Amino acid sequence: AYEWVIALRAVETIDFMTARWAQLPWDFLGTVSNRIINELRGVSRVVYDISGKPPATIEWE
Repeated sequence: AYEWVIALRAVETIDFMTARWAQLPWDFLGTVSNRIINELRGVSRVVYDISGKPPATIEWE
């Protein structure tokens, strides 16, 4: 059985016309990932989206 994937996205922007992905510390991302996987039933993977804007949008689609 397949389980859910959780995507994390954090960006830095001034004008919402452009944005760059936030460079969060590896230890923070590791802690968040472990907690999500261990505390949410049905989640098997956590990914961190590093797409900037453009080409991606601020809202994850």
